Amino acid sequence: MGGKTELKKAVDFFVRGEFYCSRQPASQVHDYDSIKHLAFGTNVDGRTDEFIVYHTNPAHVINTINKLDIKKDYWLTVFSDEEPYCYYAKGYTIKSTEFLMALDLDSWSFETENEIIKCVKTEEEARRINYFFNKSAIDLEKLNDPNLHFYIGEENGHPASYGSYALLDKTVFLNNVFTSKIHRGKGMATALCRKMLIDAKQEGAVQSVLVSSEMGHPLYLKLGYRDVSKMWVLERKS
Repeated sequence: MGGKTELKKAVDFFVRGEFYCSRQPASQVHDYDSIKHLAFGTNVDGRTDEFIVYHTNPAHVINTINKLDIKKDYWLTVFSDEEPYCYYAKGYTIKSTEFLMALDLDSWSFETENEIIKCVKTEEEARRINYFFNKSAIDLEKLNDPNLHFYIGEENGHPASYGSYALLDKTVFLNNVFTSKIHRGKGMATALCRKMLIDAKQEGAVQSVLVSSEMGHPLYLKLGYRDVSKMWVLERKS
C-alpha cells in the first residue's frame, strides 16, 4: 500500500476532513506528533473522543491517552497493514476494519449516470429527506456551509441514497454515503459518488481522500481509488 509520506499526508487530510464533517460547536482537534485527538465535546456517532495513530509505538500511544484520563468510551483508530493485536491485551476491542483510500482527480473522468442525483439546497428539501429516512441524513445546521455539499439520489421520485463531501484546499473528502437496502446493487451509490466527484473537480478539487468500509471497498476501487492503508477502529470502554 502507500509509503510513509503518502500515508502521513492522507491521514492528515482524513483527520481534517473527518473533524470538519463531524465537528460540533465545542469540538477541538489536538496533535501529539503522530497521535491525533478529535475531542468532539459531545457524542458523535457513538464516541465523544477519537484517537488516530500511525507510525508510533503502542506503549507511547497508551501512555499519552492515559494521561488525558478520558472518562467516557472512546475510539482508537490505528493505520496499519497488520492487525494491532497489542492493543487487545490493554482492553481495546475491534469495532470495524476499514480502508484509507486516495484518488488523483487530474486524470480522472466519468460521465454522469442516468440516475437522478442532485445537490440539496434548501432546508425544506433536507427536512423531507430526513423524514423519509427517519434520521439526520442531512445536517440542517451545516446545510449552508460553503465547504460542505449534501447530495440525494432518487428513484421514481423517492429518495434512495444520500451522501456529502467537504472540499478543503483542493482535496475532496466523501462522507456519509448511504443507499437504502431495497436500492442496493443498482449502481445508485456509484452514480452518487461520481456526481459528487465531478462537481468537486469542477470546483477545483485535484485529489480525494476517503475512508471506506469493507462493504464499500469494491465500489471505490471501481471508481479508481487506491488503498493507502488499512484502518483498525478499536473501542475502549470507560
